[in-house]
Amino acid sequence: MNETSTVNEMKTKLKQHLSKFLMFLFFVLCAVSASAQKSVRGTVSDVNGEPLIGVNVVVKNATTGTVTDIDGKYSLEVSGESSVLVFSYIGYVTSEVTVGTQTVIDQILAEETHMIDELVVVGYGVQKKVTVTGAVASVSGNELKVSPTTNLSNAVVGRMPGVIGFQRSDEPGGGGTTLRIRGTNTLGSKDPLIVVDGVPGRAGGLNRINPNEIESMSVLKDASAAIYGSRAANGVILITTKRGKEGKPTITYTGNMGFSQPSRIPELANAFEYATMVNEIDKYSGREPRYSQEDLRLWQDGSDPWGHPDTNWYKETIKDVSPMYRHDVSITGGSDRYKFFVSLAANGEDGIYKNSANRYDQYSTRINLDMKVNDYFDISYGNVNRLQVTNYPARGATDIFSSMVRSKPILPAYWPTGEPGPDIEYGDNPVVRATPATGKDLHKAYYIQNTLRATLKIPGVEGLSLIGTVSYDQHFNNRRRFETPFTLYTWDGNPEHKLTPSLKGVSQPVLEERRDEQTDWMTNLVVNYDRSIGDHNFGATLGVEAQSNEWRRVRATRKYFISDALDEINNGSVTDMETEGYSWKESRVNYFGRVNYNYLEKYLFEFVYRYDGSYRFPKDKRYGFFPGVSAAWRASEEDFWKENLSFINYFKLRSSVSQTGSDYLLDPDGNLDRSIQYLNTYGFGTEYMFGTTFQKTLYPTRTPNPNITWEVGTTYDLGLEFKFLDNRLSLETDLFHHKRTNMLIYRNASLPQISGITLPRENIGEMQNRGIEGLISWVDRAGKVEYDVSFNMTYAKNKLLFWDETPGIPDYQKRTGMPVNTELWYIADGVFNTQEELDSYPHWANARTGDIKFVDVNGDKKIDANDRVRSDKNSEPRFVFGLTTGLSWNNFDLRALFQGATGGITYIWRERAGEAGNYYKFMYKNRWTEENPMVEHPRAYNRENEYWAKQGTDQKNTYYQFKTDYLRLKNMEIGYTFNSTPLRSAGIQDLRVYVNGTNIFTIDNVKVQDPEANDTGREYPQRRIWNAGVSITF
Repeated sequence: MNETSTVNEMKTKLKQHLSKFLMFLFFVLCAVSASAQKSVRGTVSDVNGEPLIGVNVVVKNATTGTVTDIDGKYSLEVSGESSVLVFSYIGYVTSEVTVGTQTVIDQILAEETHMIDELVVVGYGVQKKVTVTGAVASVSGNELKVSPTTNLSNAVVGRMPGVIGFQRSDEPGGGGTTLRIRGTNTLGSKDPLIVVDGVPGRAGGLNRINPNEIESMSVLKDASAAIYGSRAANGVILITTKRGKEGKPTITYTGNMGFSQPSRIPELANAFEYATMVNEIDKYSGREPRYSQEDLRLWQDGSDPWGHPDTNWYKETIKDVSPMYRHDVSITGGSDRYKFFVSLAANGEDGIYKNSANRYDQYSTRINLDMKVNDYFDISYGNVNRLQVTNYPARGATDIFSSMVRSKPILPAYWPTGEPGPDIEYGDNPVVRATPATGKDLHKAYYIQNTLRATLKIPGVEGLSLIGTVSYDQHFNNRRRFETPFTLYTWDGNPEHKLTPSLKGVSQPVLEERRDEQTDWMTNLVVNYDRSIGDHNFGATLGVEAQSNEWRRVRATRKYFISDALDEINNGSVTDMETEGYSWKESRVNYFGRVNYNYLEKYLFEFVYRYDGSYRFPKDKRYGFFPGVSAAWRASEEDFWKENLSFINYFKLRSSVSQTGSDYLLDPDGNLDRSIQYLNTYGFGTEYMFGTTFQKTLYPTRTPNPNITWEVGTTYDLGLEFKFLDNRLSLETDLFHHKRTNMLIYRNASLPQISGITLPRENIGEMQNRGIEGLISWVDRAGKVEYDVSFNMTYAKNKLLFWDETPGIPDYQKRTGMPVNTELWYIADGVFNTQEELDSYPHWANARTGDIKFVDVNGDKKIDANDRVRSDKNSEPRFVFGLTTGLSWNNFDLRALFQGATGGITYIWRERAGEAGNYYKFMYKNRWTEENPMVEHPRAYNRENEYWAKQGTDQKNTYYQFKTDYLRLKNMEIGYTFNSTPLRSAGIQDLRVYVNGTNIFTIDNVKVQDPEANDTGREYPQRRIWNAGVSITF
């Protein structure tokens, strides 16, 4: 036998022995496994002994599980005595039981007390949700962080009843949603008061707060807001950030990467369509068509990119996708005496312009510390540091997007050799404007916020405590805008394709540097007293608060730089340089309180007040008293209810009436007016020579109003709250009515302004706002699937009760009785299809067939300004709604938010610049022509000479009016949570991966642009966002 055969024989025997050993090991393991497996059965019931159907019974950290049958019984196999059974059921407390040696495990589940124990943040305190007597809506931070947006306000809409919002722009570094609580209540400032961790009106508001740091958000809408007095007339949004919890320190990392793209871009005519419309305009004007059939053919087939380009300016300026990111790390933990929460975050996103001329980055830290000094004294401290860096092109988004619409498609964005195309208008070209070639506009904002709070429980007096709070915030905003000349190229048609460069934009580089500084102080002292005597529960809060805000701006501008690379202010010339600086300072002091009482948490009463002072009013009118009273009845706690209506688990009826005030005035540009209107004010005039120097003159700018005082808002609210079917079905609804009196408006119609001096605002305006809001939700389980569905809605309609109308105007043009911010419109009634129709109907001079036909409203046989009718709608929706849904199955989870609005209108603003600029595609399609006259759309017209434009500068008509009703899948997130022993062995408590999206699709009739966009359509568009991320807790 040779060596090779011996080796082969040994291998064969080894394989046989190994096979026998493996078979033996298999049978041993099977035997061990069989001996370890055991069957467990039992019954699950409630505390009254009633069997519970559909209870989820699973083995912890395993995939084994079952549900109880109609008799509450279950049976399942477990791996051994160390197995743990988890019993869970909607509306009941989840419990865990170790199997041990038991084979029969009967389990009793107790009903959840979540509804009873749930706390809601209210003004200067917290209350049990069941004892709240006002209209308060809330949302958790976990729901807000589902929205992958860098602006928190964009995540709020659609999640709570009473909150109305509309997002006009979505530019990185801006693009916030305008929020209204229950609609519009005034002509002045309409913004709600934002309170963050107990400090009202912090710089930056809520827009840039990291949603991963938010514990909860509450909205106060009726008497519950009155404790904030003069700053609560438009509602209050309370934000509470996360704090440390007792236990071992845990570290959570959340990171995601994604991209954004415009959700909708207006569709414009292409080169062939544009040239066709221009030829039609020439024909209607009695001129020869300027473009030949050969020109049209070349634009249509694209064979001559030099002489006949076909440019889509949006595609040339905007890139397909823009990257974005977010990274968050938080550390939390503590003991019974010390607790901490620390968060570090960074997020950023590119703008949608090509070459990334627009970008936003944010870096922030948050530290929340709590210390229990002894049984009577607690201290807490909060610190926030945030840096926001935004890069813009030298020109703003409005200019750039306007330029895209006004650029002709027959001109090139870039020549075939790569150089930028020609000047499209006024030395402009959007593809260059959106790049750093024209300069840069850098904004850096710094926020430093500090809050120190101390709580002292008075020894020997049960329920009495003092809470003192001091906040000190600083905000710095630096802007550095450097605009430089840029080069565009023209081609004169020479066969060598030689291009001629020319400088456009500013003639000399211009650098502007600006620095804003703001310092805010807030101190308050609050005394709380809570006491229960038998079945009677009392509470009282008294407080005093003072705030001081100071702001300063310094700005400098220089020109004539030697080089574009030397963008320092000292490198510019002193010739034509500019400097300016100004500041303001304001202070507030107020006193507030709350008294509440309830009997058995069944009959509830609350009174709140605030005594506010404002420097904007004269001494005898400086203070205002703003009270609120509310009451509630929890009928479901009555014996007769439990005996006869037990299927309704919870029922509360509540009502309130309150008054709030406002001293926030707006200037003609919509900005806060901080001037003191009860005093004479002066401005600087022309200079004159005094001795050897020039001195500025002063001139009066306003007639003072010594009677100016508070706007006052009175709110009535009636609300109901239900819970049915073992608390699975919930319903809340409120009717509300708000009347605003003493609104500050100009008396500029009935009293002519012949002096040339601006007349003061007077407290003569009145309006009302009324509506209904509601929330209905369902929470349940089907086998292993847990799901919830919630629908909220708000309907609000306002109208002016008094406006200083111009004498003699017709009723259909008056503002009184109509919603605020409504406009006058000519009523379009089709087009003149034939000459006979034109001759038989009133029209303006120069009208012709194919033009819009307007209704002769007053029947005087002519069309003029008296035929304009005031619309009863404006750009703000009247009805908004949100549908949120979520489900979980095994380790998968899904959440989605559908959001929509109805009742608003927009005006697709047409160009008034002759042949400059393009036409919307809808203007080209189905337009009136001599060959196709029987249509509803007008002919092509020279926009500079449209016949109705000659009658005035703002002649809106309903042909260009669109309803902005829409339904949008606002957010959706799908996630998977890994739950395995190896991960825990590696120190990972939780690992979840997810994908989410924002503005996924929209259903509407506007089509031309996003239904929430401004009527000009020349703003940064809303974006569709997709993200993928991971969350890990160690």
